[in-house]
Amino acid sequence: MAFLSLISFITFWTPNPLSMNVLCGFLGLGTAAVSPPAIGALFAIYPEGKRRNKATGALGSGNPVGFILGSMSSGLSTKIYGWRSSFIVICIFFFIMALLSSWTMPILPPRGSKKTEFKQFDWWGTLFVITGMALLCAGLTLVYNPFPAI
Repeated sequence: MAFLSLISFITFWTPNPLSMNVLCGFLGLGTAAVSPPAIGALFAIYPEGKRRNKATGALGSGNPVGFILGSMSSGLSTKIYGWRSSFIVICIFFFIMALLSSWTMPILPPRGSKKTEFKQFDWWGTLFVITGMALLCAGLTLVYNPFPAI
């Protein structure tokens, strides 16, 4: 979350479209990197039962609530201050979430050695998924277009 806050703040000051695209790509990578560990930590910390169900419900309801609050606050700041101000709003939200998560997130106990975890990691599966997604994206974007724009 702190990384996302920092990248949002830097994106506010970008001088050209290329650097903005690169930084927005890092924002996308950061948000994609936050979700799976959050879900994994939730299921590792809470045992099955009512409390886990409530925590899962809170996590699931956070997405639409965040979307609505983010859209409203960014839209309002854009209307008043300009389109770059939405990155400051995002920076503030991510910073607040980083503070709250460091305060509210329980510490996960270690479950094994890093060497064992490293050996058990599915390296081939990771390689095949990344390659497959890259080929799928390339196929969808480089496909022959029988109706080119005139």
